[in-house]
Amino acid sequence: MAQSDQALESYLKKLMDIQYGNREEQQFTQEDLKNIALEAGLTESAWQKSQQKAQQHLQRGTAYLNAQNYDDAANELENAASLMPHDTEANYLAAKAFLFRGNHYNRTTDYDRSEYYINRTLGIAPAHPGAMQLKTELNNKRRVLSNETERKSRSNKFTKWGIIGGLAIVFIAGYFNIYNSMVGLEEKVNSAWAQVENQYQRRADLIPNLVKTVEGAANYERETLNEVVNARAAATSIQVDVDDLGDAAKLAEYAQAQEQLGGSLNRLIAVAEQYPDLRATENFRDLQNQLEGTENRISTERRRFNESVQNYNAKARRFPNNLLGFDTKEYFSTDPANALPPSVNFNE
Repeated sequence: MAQSDQALESYLKKLMDIQYGNREEQQFTQEDLKNIALEAGLTESAWQKSQQKAQQHLQRGTAYLNAQNYDDAANELENAASLMPHDTEANYLAAKAFLFRGNHYNRTTDYDRSEYYINRTLGIAPAHPGAMQLKTELNNKRRVLSNETERKSRSNKFTKWGIIGGLAIVFIAGYFNIYNSMVGLEEKVNSAWAQVENQYQRRADLIPNLVKTVEGAANYERETLNEVVNARAAATSIQVDVDDLGDAAKLAEYAQAQEQLGGSLNRLIAVAEQYPDLRATENFRDLQNQLEGTENRISTERRRFNESVQNYNAKARRFPNNLLGFDTKEYFSTDPANALPPSVNFNE
């Protein structure tokens, strides 16, 4: 780098330090600038050349500005204003170029530079009409930008809350959909259990007539009859409501009592086969048919109940259904041997 270029760079650096180092804008005269240049190492000849160079920047910048080439205009005029900080025209045109470039790109940094050069212009010439007009335009533009920013902020806030609200609605709708689905499955389990109980109760209701019928024809089978009566009493004394369907011990107790009743009926019917006169009565044959049908229905309803429990448990354990607090249900299992309907065929 030539010595004159180094001196010019030093001059510009010192000039900028003086300008930006003071809180209040430094006002220079031509003589002040010359003294700073000489102190920075520039010769008087080089100083004159720097001013010529500043004029060239000013001319090119003005041409670019007139051609609406605001990028190059702002660069050239800022260089001119840096070399001639005392020059009203250079500062004014720099302010104008940055304002126009800011309008073109809608860029805040350009507006800040424009404001800087407007203030410098007014510092040199407080009543400068062009600078005052630029200041009014800049204030109006910033007001518009502020309103636009506020509007966008409100719009973004509305959009954000709209998205949050939409997600909340989707979540709540999904929650209620899953919850209602689980309630529906639970009601199917409860309904299936009611049918199981109904069939067991129907069997229990047939037993008194059966006992009376057998008792009249087989006076010597008191022990077997008492066993059936006691088993019926034990089975009907155990109640399982829908809240107990998740209690394995309660269901097991109920199943055991029903199995014992079924076993007692098997033994009673086996004894009844030894009495031909009993098998020939119409009442006994009618009870035989009803018992057979009831036992078949018990088996069917028990299977349907377990299928309902399987469907319910599969969903209750699946995510996110398992977060809703629905407890799984127990299957209703019995001893396969006792689950078979008692033999009621009295035809030899």
